[in-house]
Amino acid sequence: MFGIPTSGWLCAGLTGLGLTLGFAPFSQPLAGWVALIPLAFYGQRQKPAMREAFLLGWFAGVTHFLTTFSWLTTVTIAGWIVLCVYMAIYPALWFVLWVRMAGGPSSSMTSQGNIFHAGVGASAWVMTEWLRGTVFSGFGWNTVGVSQGKLLVLTQIADLGGALLVSWVVVMGSLTLTLTLRRFELEIRGRQKWRPRWDFTAGVFVLGLTMVYGARSMLQPPPAALNQLTYAAIQPAVPQDPWKSARMTRVADELTRWSEMALAGRNPVDLLVWPESLAGTGWREEPELQKAIQGVRRMGARSLLTGSLDIRGPETFNSALLFSGPEGRPPAIYDKTHLVIMGEYVPLAGLFPWLRKFVPPGGDLTAGSKTGILELEGRGVKIAPLICFEDSVPGVVRRAAQNMPHLLVNLTNDAWFGSSAGSRQHLENARLRAIETRLPLLRATNDGVTALISPKGAILCELRNPETGSVREPGFILGEIELREPQPSRYTRWGDWPVWVSCGLVLLGLVRTRDAA
Repeated sequence: MFGIPTSGWLCAGLTGLGLTLGFAPFSQPLAGWVALIPLAFYGQRQKPAMREAFLLGWFAGVTHFLTTFSWLTTVTIAGWIVLCVYMAIYPALWFVLWVRMAGGPSSSMTSQGNIFHAGVGASAWVMTEWLRGTVFSGFGWNTVGVSQGKLLVLTQIADLGGALLVSWVVVMGSLTLTLTLRRFELEIRGRQKWRPRWDFTAGVFVLGLTMVYGARSMLQPPPAALNQLTYAAIQPAVPQDPWKSARMTRVADELTRWSEMALAGRNPVDLLVWPESLAGTGWREEPELQKAIQGVRRMGARSLLTGSLDIRGPETFNSALLFSGPEGRPPAIYDKTHLVIMGEYVPLAGLFPWLRKFVPPGGDLTAGSKTGILELEGRGVKIAPLICFEDSVPGVVRRAAQNMPHLLVNLTNDAWFGSSAGSRQHLENARLRAIETRLPLLRATNDGVTALISPKGAILCELRNPETGSVREPGFILGEIELREPQPSRYTRWGDWPVWVSCGLVLLGLVRTRDAA
């Protein structure tokens, strides 16, 4: 098809499906190390023309995104297809760069050349992952680095350069294996002499450094705790329909019922957390919600953090409200700054109103203007609220961490995605944010996964049915969080420096390729 051998399409498809295995519901970290090998090996061996390379890379991307983001079909099938077809452009660009820098048909493979090629190939991958998470407000879910979340000894380097630095190490290792296999083939066929494989040694060395850093980080005892925060996070599991709003009476009843069970027979908790807005109306207009808020405060919640829409004149915000201090005091408010494209806002809807037909009603929210840090009355504890998918966006979480909070708190509602892998993937992405910023992350969700994540990425507590393993049932988690004096991680201070280094390496690779030609 299109002049490309069947083997090329098979390799591209295997790569796309292999990448999907790295994420929920499969969550196989090894997939991140081997998934790129079929397509990368084909490109190194066959060296297809740029047009064919783009088509194969695009097919691998479409195969991957359609499968890994299949949970989007629970909200919008048309949006799922359009988004995945668009995002596949980025793996296509990567494969074009990989093939372009592979050298001519007669080029021999050397250790030095392979080290450079693997490094530049990994840099190109990181560059395209960053673009995917940035262009048009970005959809950066499920970078290769996120697939390594279970291997905490590998992901600790995220506090140096974010999840993209983890991606670079994994892809560099994958491409090193690819080039080693291709070099073995050439040597076995007698097309070049057998030589020491310093390129493979270099790949092992990079992996070794990563693991040494990770082991040291995991074994290093944390600083002494300055404060103990008692918490309870509620998961009401209120059914959601993307095209209808849940009734506020049902929402208030469920939140009150589960809060009462969490608080019953216990000393007052410092922080009670409810999830993101579950109904399509604002808290100021809903006496039922206001009554529920007052009720749980009297039950023993010293502070309550909850999500709600906040209608102010012609504008509607997706907000986090912190009720703290004496009863009757107005809440401190954080307005969500990073809206979800085709969910909370519709680009170009003013010019093309028909675009709104493809998304649920209410897709015209106003973005907040600044990162919010809210303080618990009388405790001196600063929390950084993150609403919906914000805990999956590195830049948003990093900006919040720069304000030196003691705790990240995510309020979200993943019930839109039913029993799909969406909520589990959300947790996997959030886990990297805790490591990047070295801050604990407390998540309160409507329908999975309510959890507490340590600054080293360990899931300390998770709401799960012990018999069925389901994370979608109503309930709550509670306990104590040890809070420490916040110190900015290197990633918090330096940001996405691996991207800029990668851009420089890719540019150097293109110049070198042009000179060689």
